[in-house]
Parts: sequence; C-alpha cells; structure tokens
Amino acid sequence: AAPQATPVALVGARIHTAAGPAIENGTIVFADGVITALGAGVAPPVGADVVDLSGMVVMPGMLDNHSHIGADSRDLNEFPVRFGPQHRIRDVLSPDDEFWKGAVKGGVTTVITGPGSGEVSSGQAIVIKTWGESIDERVVKERGGLKIAMGRKRPDQSPTTSMAVTAMLRAKFIEAQEYQARWDAWEEGGQEGPAPPRDLAMEAVVRVLTGEDRIRAHVHQAHDILAIIRLSQEFDFSLAIHHSTEAYKVADDIAEAAIDVIGMPLFTRIALADEVMATGTLMNEKGVRFTFHTDDPVVGSKWQRGNAGLGMRYGMSEQDALEAVTINPAAIAGVEDRVGSLEVGKDADIVVLNGTWYEVSTLVTRVYVNGMVAYDREGEGS
Repeated sequence: AAPQATPVALVGARIHTAAGPAIENGTIVFADGVITALGAGVAPPVGADVVDLSGMVVMPGMLDNHSHIGADSRDLNEFPVRFGPQHRIRDVLSPDDEFWKGAVKGGVTTVITGPGSGEVSSGQAIVIKTWGESIDERVVKERGGLKIAMGRKRPDQSPTTSMAVTAMLRAKFIEAQEYQARWDAWEEGGQEGPAPPRDLAMEAVVRVLTGEDRIRAHVHQAHDILAIIRLSQEFDFSLAIHHSTEAYKVADDIAEAAIDVIGMPLFTRIALADEVMATGTLMNEKGVRFTFHTDDPVVGSKWQRGNAGLGMRYGMSEQDALEAVTINPAAIAGVEDRVGSLEVGKDADIVVLNGTWYEVSTLVTRVYVNGMVAYDREGEGS
C-alpha cells in the first residue's frame, strides 16, 4: 500500500528524536511516508490530519540488530552443514502476521533478522521492516551481514573446539581470496576459455572481503572475541560482535579495533554478573558503538525498551540508552539514512507511548511504519 499523501501532524507530545534533546510540546509532520517537519514551533500544514497527543511520548521506531523473527524456527539452521554462508534468511521469510506482530506492537519497526547459530556460518541476514504488505516492499537493505558463530560446537562433527572453528574460518577466508583471484584472472585475461565454476558460499564470503557485506559474529567468551578481532584485522573485513557476554573483559581491545558491539542484557535473562549487565555503560565509556538486542524468539522483541531501562539501571544515560535501541543499531546496519531517528527526510517510523519510554509499565499505544498506522492499541492492529 502506498503511504497516505495527506499530511499527518502529531501535536503536543514530548518527542525523543534520538538525534538531539527531547522536544517538549512538539509537532512532527509526515506525508508520503517521510517526515517533513519537526519541532516545538511547527504549525500543522493546511489540510493536515491533526492528531492531538498531549501528555503522550513519541520516539523513533526501534531497531533490533539481532533477531530471528519472520521464519519458522525449523528453517534457521541447516544441520549437519557446518559452513553455509550461501543460505539466505530472505528465502524463508513469511509475510504471515503471526511472525511479526509482536515486534510491531512493541514498537520495533525494523529488524536485522537472520539464520541461527548452529553452524560455523549459517548464512546471510537482512534488514527489513516489521510491517508492510509484502516482504519485498519491506526490505530496507538486502545485505544484513554474514552470520558466523564462534566458540565450541557439538561433539559429533568437526570442528568442535574454539581453535578449530577459528582455523576453519581462516581457511575459508583464504579460499575466498583464491576463488576471487581466479575470477579476476579470467576477467583480466579477456574472458578467454570457460569461466571458473561458481561457488555461492565463496561468493558470500568474497562480499565480506570486498566490503559489500560484513561479519556479524555470535560470540560469548573473551578468547573468541579476540580471535574474531584478529581475523578481521588479518583479512580486513568489517565486524560487529553479537551477544558479547565477556566483552567487558576485553573492552580495550574492542575499542582499539573499532568494532561494533551488540550486547547484553537480554531483558528477561537477567541472571548475569553485574559486569555483563553494565556492558553498554562500559562500551560507551570506551567510545564503542553499542546496541541492545532481544535475539527474538529467545526474548520477545517488545522487551527491547526494557533492555534500555536495564542499561540505565547499570549506568547508561537516558540518551545513550535511547540511541542504543534506535540510531546505533541503524548505523551498525548501515541504514541510518532512513531509520533510527526522527529527522526531516527520514522514514516516518514513529512510536507513540502513554508514559516514560523506557519504563516497562508504559504502553505502546500506536505505531506508524512509513507513515501508516501499523498498530493502534484501541483497534489492536487496525
């Protein structure tokens, strides 16, 4: 469906833009799916549909940089394959509302969803809106990152140890370099003779090595964090580490490597050491770009706001916590030009709440995606 052309003006709310300080008694105007005006002294345009939000709070649609929603869980891991970078989550995404509605109702309007963690590489993620008529229309960015999983694996098939996993990855990166070299030689030789055989797995890895895509690494232990950092430096690829349970133990190494951290807490899984719960505070202090995640369905997407509240409990400022569920995950995914903050020219992905945005007692009352009402609590999803 096309975004409505008639301008909509949300007036009277406290607006958290994630791009600056909150705007009291603000107005936000959007039309054709895009924000056209924003501020405290903005007058609604003539003919606009004016929505009075006095006493309410507005924030950007949230993002979740590590999710598995949109597909049947049985399609997330291709056992017993150990290395499957050619697998694409897009090929199993369903338009069925049941896979997405929990995220929309919780105010998460964009996710980076991808395969599971059962293999050394399970495949390719995608950046996608959580609401819309079709999967194709909702795609924000095709390349959402190539998933790898560091650490020990099941004992029934090699590799099983952390060092063997790292060795396999090093070998695969070298194999990808050699694969691309054969294609380069064929191209530079005037394409004489038959082309080298195509290898979809190697093509996916080559995209990482050329900067067209990046590595999103499932990793918990400090030694595995250091190992994937070394690989990123050896093969010069862009890296974000996910879960990052022991990131606090190697925070200086992470900062020096200038990688992104998608980290703890996972809202309802709170039985973790204080050092883990304070990961966001420590990363901010070190100048590391940080975001929370839910790992949905491990934790429901709707608790992404709760992650931010817990981050504040463990020392984050409100602004840092807000950015960790909005503009930071957008920037990590490379889509900050469209989503992640409320600014003129960006997608009108907007969440309306009836209280303080990070409090779990606060309810999401309405969600706009591309300027259209994706969820209305009064109509429960009208």
